[in-house]
Amino acid sequence: MAFPQLGRLEILKATDVWRFEAQTFTPWLAENLELLSEELQIGDLELRGTEVAAGDFRIDLLAEDGEGNPVIVENQFGSTDHRHLGQLITYVASQPGPATVVWIAERVREEHRAAIDWLNASTIERLNFFALELEALKIGDSLPAPYLNIVAKPNNWTRAVSAAARQAASGMLAERHHSRAAYWRGFDAYLRAAGARFRVRPDNIAHWSSFAIGRAGLVLSATITPKRQRIGVELYVRNDPQKLVFEQLERRRAEVEAAIGFPLEWERLPNRAASRVALYLTGVDAFDEAQQPRLHAWMLDMLGRFRATFAPIVRELVLPDDTAGPDDMPAADPA
Repeated sequence: MAFPQLGRLEILKATDVWRFEAQTFTPWLAENLELLSEELQIGDLELRGTEVAAGDFRIDLLAEDGEGNPVIVENQFGSTDHRHLGQLITYVASQPGPATVVWIAERVREEHRAAIDWLNASTIERLNFFALELEALKIGDSLPAPYLNIVAKPNNWTRAVSAAARQAASGMLAERHHSRAAYWRGFDAYLRAAGARFRVRPDNIAHWSSFAIGRAGLVLSATITPKRQRIGVELYVRNDPQKLVFEQLERRRAEVEAAIGFPLEWERLPNRAASRVALYLTGVDAFDEAQQPRLHAWMLDMLGRFRATFAPIVRELVLPDDTAGPDDMPAADPA
């Protein structure tokens, strides 16, 4: 009897894959929020920032659900501890309305799982608490796959995820994803026809697409924001809470704007660890197929100007921390 050929499942530690929690995992999760939203069954999530100031603390990741309510995510490698639990309670205590709190760790200690269960049972219905354990799985020489396992959740969560919410997730939100993916597929086809060096991921459903710029912690991105009737091109600086990188760039503002040919938006983003230098084309609809050839041409033109201008500059930057993670992780901060 012939038996099937099977691989051996290997469980990896988070540090084996992401290495650093703050510099690598948090930005990665920000760029892959759909994994979290699918696991929690809360529909589409929109990122509002990473390392967001909250009093004397910082929220690792702040997002919004489809109803505009905050989703607060606290990450840590290793086992959960009392300090992070205290921070989570402090964060949620400052929320004036409904909120979802997500605690992600490699191992959730039993006493902390019990604490999350108690919070779900004891606080008002508008507050929902989750605890998730993080692993990465691989078989043989395959790429590691992230695995989030819910170990604590609201008692009535299965009932709370209503048919209407599921319909929104599979209907309206899926339509938005479809429209974004269609735009990026069209843009990638335009790039290939033009012989451009830029390439777009074919399954991209985000509002941004990112490209290499040559230094870890910085990324060149193209963005589409139909709600604001604009598209954009930007240089996005990730983990720079003291704004040291942004200030080095801003000192060369006149040189940069002269090279690109337009005044730019120098967005310091004071309440975030990130910052950006951007150019926007406004009064346009990226989902309107009739407009897309013009938008694609503008986007390629500006990407070329940004790369030609910023690539030599970013190589000269003095970075505050050279452990910012893998080079050119996609920007994940909504315009």
